[in-house]
Amino acid sequence: MPPLVQFFRRRPTLSTAALLAGSLVWLVVFFLLPLAYLLAVSFAQRSPYGTVQWVLGLGNYGRAFQPLYLEIYWRSCAIALFTTALCAVLSYPVAYTLALRVSARWKSTLLLLVVIPFWTSFLIRTYAWMVILRAEGLINNLLLDLHLIHEPLRLLYTPLAVLIGLVYGELPFMILPLYAVLERMDRSLLEAAQDLGANRWRTFWKVTLPLSAPGLAAGGLLVFIASLGAFITPDLLGGARTLMVGNLIQNQFAVVRDQPFGSAVAFLLTAAALVVLLASLPSARRTTREIL
Repeated sequence: MPPLVQFFRRRPTLSTAALLAGSLVWLVVFFLLPLAYLLAVSFAQRSPYGTVQWVLGLGNYGRAFQPLYLEIYWRSCAIALFTTALCAVLSYPVAYTLALRVSARWKSTLLLLVVIPFWTSFLIRTYAWMVILRAEGLINNLLLDLHLIHEPLRLLYTPLAVLIGLVYGELPFMILPLYAVLERMDRSLLEAAQDLGANRWRTFWKVTLPLSAPGLAAGGLLVFIASLGAFITPDLLGGARTLMVGNLIQNQFAVVRDQPFGSAVAFLLTAAALVVLLASLPSARRTTREIL
């Protein structure tokens, strides 16, 4: 046996540290250090020339809770919640069919269709929705040709357009966790429920839905957090009237050049996402323990 292999077998802790070293260095240099810098900047002030002035204080965090910005936070949370609910309603039949109804030979192909949108730039897909939703777009032209409307509907640059774009972009993040949970579900429980006299709907509500709760929770977290911080979709499909917290942060850095205030809002958004994540952990752990 080579001496190097013997050395690592005798020292498993050193071997594990060596394997993790690259990832840890990458995490520290490109994630933790920039976050630490932004945290420091969030306590600074903007100079008259748009640079960072190192006069520390809590003014940026106090400004972040002004009524104007609270309205943006509320709008962002409402749209993120609606997006999560719609993704759950639309994703469940797809995941259920893939896991329990489709034959094994077709599952890989159908799962590939679910993830194919990721092969295309999200920006390009959002521009495609702009073409579909505009006044001369596909939807309005179809409705006009069917004589269902007499003039084009205003679909683009509305909260509805933002909701459509977010649901379209986040849908796979709900389908895949649901599919993973439903695929591992014990089918004999469904057969036992039917043997005891339960019809398909009662079996679904009493057996399938409770057992798929961890998938719903995981998918809901992924969709909600991603939607809460989205800025490309609201910027392109919503315009100035549907400003979300992600757009607010982007504008502070790229347009207003108020990095301290943008950093403060970014950390408040991060804190909100962490609170949601930590609040959901006990429930997810309890549900998983009951199922297993």
